Amino acid sequence: MKDKGYKELEILDKDMPHDLKVAIEAVVTQASIMEEYDLEEMPLEYAQNLIDVSLKYPEYNELVDNLVDAMGFNIEFLDDGPLDMEIEKPELPN
Repeated sequence: MKDKGYKELEILDKDMPHDLKVAIEAVVTQASIMEEYDLEEMPLEYAQNLIDVSLKYPEYNELVDNLVDAMGFNIEFLDDGPLDMEIEKPELPN
């Protein structure tokens, strides 16, 4: 069987937290698989995992937001946060 060539992305910062790097690589790998097999959509769990992990590292928000936008995910913030993840709601003045 031919090696598909999926490997660590060279564009990712070497100091990036390992779990975030793995989540990004998983999304990019799945996008490659979608293209290769002409699939219509990526399982939502990949985006969910990326969002869940990225919430721990706000310094990477711009990178993750750009990746999510480039992949065509429409992330909606519901009452419980992105993809139903619970977040603290800001206190608003009365």
